[in-house]
Amino acid sequence: MLCISEKEIEEAITMEIALPVFRQAYEDSANGLIYAGDRIVMPIRGEANCGQWLVANCKHLPFFGSKFSAVFPGNVSKGMPSVLSKISLYSAETGEMLAIIDANYLTAVKTGGSAAIATDLMAKKDADRLGIIGTGLQAVSQVMAIQEVRALTELHVYDTSPERIEAFIEKIKEKQNRPYQLIAAQSADDCVSAADIVCTCTTSLTPVFSAHALRPGTHINAIGSYTPFMQEIDEETVIKAGKIITEHVDGLWAAAGDILIPFNKGLITKDKVQGSVGDVLTKRIAGRANDEEITLYESVGSCVLDIAIAIEVYKIFNK
Repeated sequence: MLCISEKEIEEAITMEIALPVFRQAYEDSANGLIYAGDRIVMPIRGEANCGQWLVANCKHLPFFGSKFSAVFPGNVSKGMPSVLSKISLYSAETGEMLAIIDANYLTAVKTGGSAAIATDLMAKKDADRLGIIGTGLQAVSQVMAIQEVRALTELHVYDTSPERIEAFIEKIKEKQNRPYQLIAAQSADDCVSAADIVCTCTTSLTPVFSAHALRPGTHINAIGSYTPFMQEIDEETVIKAGKIITEHVDGLWAAAGDILIPFNKGLITKDKVQGSVGDVLTKRIAGRANDEEITLYESVGSCVLDIAIAIEVYKIFNK
């Protein structure tokens, strides 16, 4: 059995390697070749902290696997990641464990890569101004992925801590794939109103920007709300969105507070969520109706993508 560390994975897996893996996994999922089981979410000593268990199985490859994530927002004040993850990969032929893979970096790459694919499919083709709310590892990954699918000219960044904004901008300077402008926003709404593409990457339990700040034609990647009690996106934004997609529709209705909260209030119906990223990739549904439409990718996590990238990692190190 292999034990693969964060450092080894960071040296081996780039966004350029990961994006084609995720695209293929979404297509395979839409075609029934790989599927996710039900997730378990267990609050740990209150609503803020939780453990999550996700599983996925391949029909066309000899693998299945699981991912465990501990979500502890208070870790930021302790100098630790707010999300801690590991992937276990198994043989579909014998059931034996093949690898335990540190997955903090892979989770960020997966979440960023998935949002980049959604952005490529749904954002306006000339969208070049990105707004990021939050400055953690997930936020870095969003920038690294989205700069691969759109030729950015501006990056606007907001966080409740000015020090974290400054540190984030310095980090992005080392990772830019072209010379776009880096701007510290004075508020979340300022960040949103300046952008064509918005990513929310926080562990907030309450909305982080106001719907009135959105420009017509904005695409939103809502990353942080992956439990029923988290709500990064306000109800008006969900109502205004002309199209909402996710990784797996069933998973969204089990976990996404952004959508569940307005649904439970009777503000939207289930047909508000039109389908998955895989449905758009395979042209079962369109990504965008027109340049005025507000589009929303609601991310709740996909073990299909976790296992797909874990298989790629296993192939690299099992030589």
